[in-house]
Amino acid sequence: MLAKARDEYNVKLKPISPLQASPDVTWGDSFTKLLAFNLTEYERILIFDSDSTILQSMDELFLLPSAPVAMPRAYWLQSEDNFLTSGLVVLEPSEFQFSRIINAISEKDLKEYDMELMNRLYQNHCLILPHRPYFLISGEFRGDNHSRYLGSDNEVWDPQKVFAEAKIIHFSDWPYPKPWRKASKTNTDRRMPNCSIGLTGEEDCRGRDIWLSLYEDFRERRKVEPPSVIHSCGL
Repeated sequence: MLAKARDEYNVKLKPISPLQASPDVTWGDSFTKLLAFNLTEYERILIFDSDSTILQSMDELFLLPSAPVAMPRAYWLQSEDNFLTSGLVVLEPSEFQFSRIINAISEKDLKEYDMELMNRLYQNHCLILPHRPYFLISGEFRGDNHSRYLGSDNEVWDPQKVFAEAKIIHFSDWPYPKPWRKASKTNTDRRMPNCSIGLTGEEDCRGRDIWLSLYEDFRERRKVEPPSVIHSCGL
């Protein structure tokens, strides 16, 4: 996939060493993306987590007013602190900001990961991106209450409308595995969204269909091995 990105889309590949800032095998490498603050040859960079799928162009984010960092709110968290998500970050690289990042990593608590660190540094000094349409989690299709995403208790949840407007979707369905780990049919049947009953009494499975299609699309674009193989050799 990297070769295809380089050869067909003129992507510049930069080899790096993972920034292992925690012994946690799941989230320990999550700080690596923050090395983007040191890419000072660029005026602005957009970073997003690998467990995401880009649905629409976000080029307009490069035209935002100047700010060291821009992030959406982690709308799905039941928090009064307006917590930010580092799953999508627009940043302006600089030696000063990179130094702040490195110092913060060296002083961080063992239970602090990239999202907590970014909130500690930028929560009160950040340009806020609207999560709608810039950050939708896949688990939203599995939920029953969508007011936090919609921003209103009155708007009716329409999964097709939400999917059509979303720019990026972040795979977040714990304990369902990430899309590069192929789940068993039993697990999928247990975790997939329930169908709802429409206003006229008909069964509405649009949310389920979208959720399943997101994982299927990922599998089509990337070769995903059966669960037993994944368990033994990772990616």
